[in-house]
Amino acid sequence: MKFNSHYRIAGALVAALLAVPSGRAQGLYSDEDKNVTTGELNNQDYWWAKFDAMMLELAVKQHQPEGKIAIELANSIRRLDELSKVFPKHQEIAQWKARAAEIESKINPDADRSRSFGPECPWDEANYAQLWVNLHWAKAAYAKRDYDTAISCLQNVMQNYQFLLKPDRMKDYPEDLRAYVVDSRPDAEKMYRDAKAKMNR
Repeated sequence: MKFNSHYRIAGALVAALLAVPSGRAQGLYSDEDKNVTTGELNNQDYWWAKFDAMMLELAVKQHQPEGKIAIELANSIRRLDELSKVFPKHQEIAQWKARAAEIESKINPDADRSRSFGPECPWDEANYAQLWVNLHWAKAAYAKRDYDTAISCLQNVMQNYQFLLKPDRMKDYPEDLRAYVVDSRPDAEKMYRDAKAKMNR
């Protein structure tokens, strides 16, 4: 009985220790994100938010339909709200959030939500959006020696080059957006080869 009693006590102690929440459970560097104030991040949502911010300015400049801008902004603002929780001091994220809120406040609530962007505004164009986001994210990941993430991103980028570089595929895009896709390909292919070599793939 005494032997069993010791086991019961030991078991209770182990259970109690496991039940105590640890302040370090999220990792040694878990608080670093909260203190980041500037700079590009190895974070997918950061790059989607940056893409949205760029496309917002393009859509406003082109006088794209207000209702469609409102739809895209709703998704962007939700993402920015979550990013702000992770990176509460990041100045660029705060600026994007403020700008999105400013534009949202000016949109006519009765604006037609069924109208689409013109072909000159690829905000909701999946191939362009994925290429832009994943290529930028790949560069940030590569710089941090996060080669697995870089390779994963670049696999998607290579697939989207095939779609976007077809004849006339981007004929309506602004010249700078079209040039980005064309001009970025050699460096993207080199980074893809280098990342795979570093991971022996």
